[in-house]
Amino acid sequence: MINKRSLERMLTIFLGVLLILSIFLTIYLIYAPKVGARFTEFYILNSEYKAYDYPTEIYINKSYVVIIGVRNYEYRPMKYKIWVFLSNRTYDYNYTINITPEDRWNGTLSYNTALTREIFLKHNETVFIPLNFTVNIPGKHRIVFLLTVNNSTKVYRSLHLWINVYEPPEDLI
Repeated sequence: MINKRSLERMLTIFLGVLLILSIFLTIYLIYAPKVGARFTEFYILNSEYKAYDYPTEIYINKSYVVIIGVRNYEYRPMKYKIWVFLSNRTYDYNYTINITPEDRWNGTLSYNTALTREIFLKHNETVFIPLNFTVNIPGKHRIVFLLTVNNSTKVYRSLHLWINVYEPPEDLI
């Protein structure tokens, strides 16, 4: 049988251990990094860094600029690859890209090859990449912007921009 004095002593030790544990837990909760939702922002801006008034009515072989923005909220460093090309397909997150990448940025957009650019971003880092492009096929086209991660060809994020491409008027030639 436990006497009253030893019971008080065990309770005092138990409460002391709880107090020390609660202090360490409080310090841990204050200084431990809080991990929120993990995602990547991927967006297109016009040449003035605005999210409107994109070049949608363009002339054959005339150069136009869009800015591609990528921001890493993945809580770890990420290696991304941006793909830009003309397409009449819809790309979702289960799709694997089946187009030949060109190891260059800026140039004429095509249905057969993609302009590509690799970037490396730390957590909470943003990059804005200007893309100078031309189109040499008249008609209505969709420019597809895809983002992949870690040398994969599986679509991670996708965007598109519809354009109408015209022959230039005689006075612009």
